[in-house]
Amino acid sequence: MAPPSPGKKDKAAGPPMEDWWLIRDAQGHAGWVLARMVDLDVPLEIAQYAEGQRFIAFFVLNEVQDGDKKVPQYLVLLTEPKDGQPFDFDKVHVFTWNVKRHRYETAYRERNLNGMLPVTVTHEDFGKEGDLPVFILRVKDENGQVSERKYKMNTPMVRRVLAPGEAPSKPSTVAKKKRKGRV
Repeated sequence: MAPPSPGKKDKAAGPPMEDWWLIRDAQGHAGWVLARMVDLDVPLEIAQYAEGQRFIAFFVLNEVQDGDKKVPQYLVLLTEPKDGQPFDFDKVHVFTWNVKRHRYETAYRERNLNGMLPVTVTHEDFGKEGDLPVFILRVKDENGQVSERKYKMNTPMVRRVLAPGEAPSKPSTVAKKKRKGRV
């Protein structure tokens, strides 16, 4: 098949897509805003870890005591800096505070997600482990089915919490090939 000529538009590609966010201000006014025109007020201490990605959202999971101050630990949602993706986010990072070194460190990172908003952030009692921060991601699979994934943070460790009878998911074929450098 011959490549499309430069003067003709590829009909399969369709029109360029844009991302819009429904926002609400402090007075309760709501409206739609073009996503690429929104700058999130991300704390500078974690903004430096964006690695060229667009911040979609960030959440305080909890706070740790470091001397005389409390320092927040964060869940961060990221994506490529372009519009029209079939997902809301494709990367998740958790930044925890290292009390001994007085700095943020990446406690958890997951890539190649088809993540969908909203994300739930809460706390849950895990018995002997205590009351821990929990976050729930909504992820779309290859068939378009959205499922929830629950994670707990027992500083500095972040672990997936499997529902009764749930088996750990295996990485997709594409994700395996990317790790081996074949894509």
